Amino acid sequence: MRAILVLLGACLIATTPAQRVWDDFLGGLSSQLPWGWQVSGNTPHNTYDSAFVQYDGERLVITMRSGTLYQGYNSIRNVPNLPVVPLRADWRIEARVQLLRNSASNAYVQAGVVLFRDADHYLNYHLVLEPGTNRLFVSTGAEWAGQYQPPGVASASWAPSQSETVRLLIRQRVPGGAIHFYYDLEDGLGWREASGSPIAPSAVPALEAFLTQGGFVGLYTDTAGWSGVNPPVARFDYLEIEQTPLPQDVNADGCVDDADLLAVLFAFGQSGCALEADTNADRVVDDSDLLAVLFAFGSGCQG
Repeated sequence: MRAILVLLGACLIATTPAQRVWDDFLGGLSSQLPWGWQVSGNTPHNTYDSAFVQYDGERLVITMRSGTLYQGYNSIRNVPNLPVVPLRADWRIEARVQLLRNSASNAYVQAGVVLFRDADHYLNYHLVLEPGTNRLFVSTGAEWAGQYQPPGVASASWAPSQSETVRLLIRQRVPGGAIHFYYDLEDGLGWREASGSPIAPSAVPALEAFLTQGGFVGLYTDTAGWSGVNPPVARFDYLEIEQTPLPQDVNADGCVDDADLLAVLFAFGQSGCALEADTNADRVVDDSDLLAVLFAFGSGCQG
């Protein structure tokens, strides 16, 4: 009995909770999430065309239409997207996509994720059909003010018979740190890092703006100019967005600022378990927490 009382009287080790968004498209886009289809600067502004969007069990199925964001064309169709706040700390964006080329060939047909502010400022990470060989590979693209700026991240190609499905993962482990691009062919070898990864956020202005100002995470398909009968199809199994706030970001708004400093001051002297202002999880809000916020002051804050 004494041992039980000791356990009950002790605090569990506190960890900063991750903020996670997940949709597996069971029966459609989750009504609990603020999904939209609008892309500012695109024509049409609302990219949704219901005739080309279906839900197959737990998959979102998009039959591709002509249209692209490339080099200011801004005519993309069917881009479901979620608004996101600035991503300041340990974060990840992951999706699973299958690309069925059908009769498409001789074009960089693409399906994957896009991180964007508007139609002229974006970064995408996608599964791509290689013209001529009809092999598959993963690659990145980016645009700033309508000028295409490829980040130079890509993989070696493989035959569709090996896998038409890939998991895509973009991750930044520390604020201001390098951005990693991974992919998994689900062949038992796990995550591979694409060639050219990681990259510094400052190397891709569209990505840096997305991280510091927020924007949208969308699911992206692009025929890259191909047109014909029996168009390619993309099947998305899920989208996950996860971020772990900095412990010094007491109110978890993505920025260590005056509000966090005041939160520590107002809670100063409190003791106990799971105190929001207890940044080092030592069960008391004291000088060490105040110093932690001061040393991290400005982290994740725009400008």
